[in-house]
Amino acid sequence: MDKVGMGLFILILLAFFVAAGGMSVCDYHSPRTDLTDLGISFSYYYYNDPYDIARRNTDAGQLSVSYTKLFDSPYFGYDLSLNNDMIISVLQVSSFHTIAEGNFKYYFNYERPYFGFAGVKGESDSSYETIGLSANVGIGYGRFTDVTPLVKAMAIDDYLLRKGSTIEGLHQVDLETIAHEIDSIETYDSVAGLLEALQAIIEGTGLTGGGLDALDVYKMGKIIEGGEHSRYCGGEAKLGLEYELVNPHGEPKGLLATVSLNYAFTTTPKAQFLVRAGVSGSYDIINTHQLDVALGYDYSITDTVSLNSSYSFAREVWGGESSNSHQLSLDFLWTPMESAHVTLSLSARYEPYYLEWEQEASLEMGMDLL
Repeated sequence: MDKVGMGLFILILLAFFVAAGGMSVCDYHSPRTDLTDLGISFSYYYYNDPYDIARRNTDAGQLSVSYTKLFDSPYFGYDLSLNNDMIISVLQVSSFHTIAEGNFKYYFNYERPYFGFAGVKGESDSSYETIGLSANVGIGYGRFTDVTPLVKAMAIDDYLLRKGSTIEGLHQVDLETIAHEIDSIETYDSVAGLLEALQAIIEGTGLTGGGLDALDVYKMGKIIEGGEHSRYCGGEAKLGLEYELVNPHGEPKGLLATVSLNYAFTTTPKAQFLVRAGVSGSYDIINTHQLDVALGYDYSITDTVSLNSSYSFAREVWGGESSNSHQLSLDFLWTPMESAHVTLSLSARYEPYYLEWEQEASLEMGMDLL
């Protein structure tokens, strides 16, 4: 890893530890978790050298798509994920790597997070001979919980305190009461009914002086209905067997052992830290296995500035020969107003047979005029 790759990796770790001193919200427990996240990015650059020097011509683009769906209830849950990275070029060989996975799990006892699971996984890569497809079953331990209601309650408290509508921050018991009401929004006829209940709770604390005004209630509604405060905590470890329905390298199909770990953590409403790791291999796991690790960290520096960072590592060993790939990204997003944004993106990528890291920096400015 050269200086650029190492620098980005250190920034990601530094950002995590900077936020680690805040109050954790992971003690909040919601009976039902239903989270969806979709991210899409595309970049393209074309340059035709006026002196007709072919090596100076540039025609390349990159498309990245990530999708995650996580549902968890006392007795069962399921998760869906899709990750796709594609390098597009007319002048050079294009490359891509796609992983899609879905799992269903059933909890043996709702009071203890032991579960059995079954799922399918598909994988495709420009270096593979064909699409890889496998089915898996196994057992696991752990559970995820949606802490978004408490995060929204804390965001409401922060707004009211900054505006001067409350003389001091709400107590933890009051924040949890507000969170449970937000979590029970489906029991209200409308959002207005929920806001009326929250207004009564906040004014009942005696911290509002003359009470909340119409702007306070409006802002509370925007926070509750907005999607920028989604957070979740928890983790799970799974041990199972995976059967290859189609081997992507054209080799004989086999039975693989799999181990995976997923972890989510947040210390403050502004941060989200994610870890995803998995390894699978045959009986000769030393000479034939695949390892995937992904780290993600998002942090809202201010109401208008946020940091999104990620690191992924993949290692494949087939017949004793290994190949590794790394990818680092760091995005600073500034939104001075709802219709305008500025994004600074830094990324570094290393694939098998690269002589050095591929490095990219971009600055994007945009505005919605209508």
